[in-house]
Formats: sequence, structure tokens, C-alpha cells
Amino acid sequence: MNPAIPTSLEKELQLASEEGSVQLLSNGLINHTWICCSSRFSFPIVLQQINKQVFKNPQALVNNHQQIHQIWQQQQSLYPFKIAAPLPFSNNSLLFYDQKGYPWRIQEYIAETISITKPAAANQLYEAARSFGEFARMTQLIPPHSIQTTIENFHNLRYRFEQFQTAKNKGNADRIKEAFQLIKNLENRFHYIDRFDAITNSPVQFPTRIRHHDAKIANLLFDNSTNKVIAIVDLDTTMPGFFFSDLGDMIRSMAGKTDENHTQLDQIVIDEDYYDALVTGYQSTLAAYSTPEENKWIHWSGIWIIYMQCLRFITDYFLNDQYYRIEYPLHNLDRAWNQYQLLVALEQHLKRKFNFEPGSF
Repeated sequence: MNPAIPTSLEKELQLASEEGSVQLLSNGLINHTWICCSSRFSFPIVLQQINKQVFKNPQALVNNHQQIHQIWQQQQSLYPFKIAAPLPFSNNSLLFYDQKGYPWRIQEYIAETISITKPAAANQLYEAARSFGEFARMTQLIPPHSIQTTIENFHNLRYRFEQFQTAKNKGNADRIKEAFQLIKNLENRFHYIDRFDAITNSPVQFPTRIRHHDAKIANLLFDNSTNKVIAIVDLDTTMPGFFFSDLGDMIRSMAGKTDENHTQLDQIVIDEDYYDALVTGYQSTLAAYSTPEENKWIHWSGIWIIYMQCLRFITDYFLNDQYYRIEYPLHNLDRAWNQYQLLVALEQHLKRKFNFEPGSF
């Protein structure tokens, strides 16, 4: 049995002892996750230890998941994807605390699917975006106040800019000096903060929306023989927010030809076909359920999220790399420059395609 799974939990779930009955999934960055065979269930289950440093209120995670799954059950004939069922422990609780105080949960395992980390074609991105759009449409049936916030200020651009300013004033002086030009570039875009404030303080035109908040392609499970999405997973950050979060996440993580660790800045560009596939796929299911103002400002989504991520990387660099895992000393600085270049590439793309002037972004 995997030694990271406590004995008390092995007994609770009556985990099978045969070789291969407990498999560690290695692609999780926050929580530790296993696929297990348990005599309590007639099917494989997903067992997960929740990172309580990131998620301060684990009960909120399982409560949110339960509500989302219930809505999906009621409406599943309308939606072409699955939501994994949260499963109870023997006392009917959705959480189990081990002797060290770590929270655990279990849920349905969705078989015969594959996870993709890098899209292969524009039609795959269209399908991914359409599915996240369907998810957003489905969650509009849930009153926003009944879904709890799991990470405070997660996509709050004003808050992230203030963190950046504090780090710039109190962080590592050598690193701050080294990043002088990037600081100037970011501060020259303060009008993005002003526009963000105007929108998030206009609840009639831009109402609170429940969004996934981690809408990357790795959080979709695809049929192993087609490009069709079978399930939407990793609902931990599904919480109240605004219209731009999920599309912005997709543009940031999928519309470019490189990832956030790429250091050849001249190779960081927006793939126009990928961008169009993401926007049209998302809007194909959601535009009719959005306000006119949300649809009007939809192309700001990538601007805000990429700008925000650039601020987060450089903030962490100034604070000596407290949050993001790094592989070398300049990693977060390189990531910040990467995201800045992606932001510039998106600005240029929007100017070419829609004739936006730089100051109007």
C-alpha cells in the first residue's frame, strides 16, 4: 500500500492490497491524488488529500462539488459532459480527517478517458472552450451566494496589483532593481486596473457569475478515441467571480504557441486560429446567456488574466519565490517576462483584428 495513504484511511476504505490497486496520479500540482480499488465500492474511486495550506476551508470544496453535481444530475440530458460524483465515507461525511489533521475526500473515477496538456489542433480548442461555456451556462442555475469562495481574491486584478506594489516597495532590492523595465511596462498599463474596477463595480451589466477559475485543457477529460469532452474535473476553484475568468484562462494557457516557461521571447505569439477557436467555442454556448455588456467586453478576458498572471509571477520573484515552485533562481522573472510578451502579443493581435488602439484596451 502506498505509504502516503494513512493506515486509518486504508481501513476506512478497505483498500485492496493487490499490486496496482492503488495508483498515484503524478500530474497534480496542489493536491495528492490516487486511483484506488476499494471493497466499499463496486468501481474504482479517486482518493485525494486536500492541500489545507492552499484551501483553508476544505468543507467549502466538498459542499461546492456536491451542489454542482446535483445541478448536473438534474440537467444532465442538456449537457454533453459528466461531473464526477462526490462519494461519502462510512459516516456519510464527504471529508475524512486523518490522525495528522489532513483532510481527504473521494469521488467517482471516470474511466476510458484521456487528459491532454497541450492542444493538438484548433478543433480541440473549440471543443474545450465550448465545454467550459456549457459549464458556465449550467452553473448559472445555482444562486451565486450558495457557492462558497475557496480562495479569496483569486482573480481580483486590483488586489494582485496592490500585492505587486507592496512587493516592489518591500521585497528583494536587487531583484527589484533587476526588473526595472518590466515594472515600468506593467505600471504603464494601470488603465487595465481602472477598467477592471469599473466593470466589477457594475453589477447590473456585469453580474456575479460562477466560474471554474482554472479553465485549462488539463482539467477536461476527453474520449480516448475522439476530440469530444467527456468530463470537466478539478472543481476546487469553482466559485463566484465574473464573466472574463474562464475565457481569459483559456486564452492565457492555450492561445499561444508556447507555455509560460518558454524563455525565447521572440517565439511567444498568439495563434490566430487558436484564439478564434477559443472565443467562438466559448461564445457558441454562452453568448445568449450573457448580458450585452459582457459580450461587448469579451475580448478583454485574455488581457486581464495574462496581465494578472504577469503581476503574480513578478510579485513572487520580489518576495524570493514563496508561492510558485521554481527550478532555477530566475524562473519567476523569466515567467513574468514570458507573460508580459504574451500580453503584448495579444494586444497586437486585437489591434490587427479589431483595430483597437493601445490606450483603449
